[in-house]
Amino acid sequence: MQIHKSEFKPLRIDNSFSIKVIDKFEDGEEHFKAFVSSIDTNLSDWDGRPTITNVELRLQGVSKCTLFFHEDVKEAIGWGWFSNVFTYDWINEVHPLPTENSTYWGGTYIRKDLDIPKNTGLQMYNHGFKLFLSYSDYMYGYMDGWNKAPIKICHKIGGREFKFIK
Repeated sequence: MQIHKSEFKPLRIDNSFSIKVIDKFEDGEEHFKAFVSSIDTNLSDWDGRPTITNVELRLQGVSKCTLFFHEDVKEAIGWGWFSNVFTYDWINEVHPLPTENSTYWGGTYIRKDLDIPKNTGLQMYNHGFKLFLSYSDYMYGYMDGWNKAPIKICHKIGGREFKFIK
């Protein structure tokens, strides 16, 4: 997926949601522990799912994290990972992005163990794209074909299929 800032067409942005960039483990440690626990419970068959150690390595490597919040929930309800290079593991660079002044965002997860609004996924992508395209010219992302919801959302808000992974 690729989108240029001029192509971004946000769907109605709900300001009861907010997004926060985390670049130090200590600044999000309790949230990270809750996410890892949620993933362990809800996606226990996922080989290579993130651990606390993995989260620390991501933040020491090429990536930063976005935490997504809703005003009615005390804990972070979603996360995503971003970098200015392409990475498979959010720790190591694989190759540069195809354009200057670009952001690669992915690894998103919305907690299923909390009572959250039904439009959380749509709002997380709206807020994420708005954030990154406020300072980047392009955004890139990768979604597995089985993950239909993010693919549909990205197309609705202006993204298009674009092969950028070497």
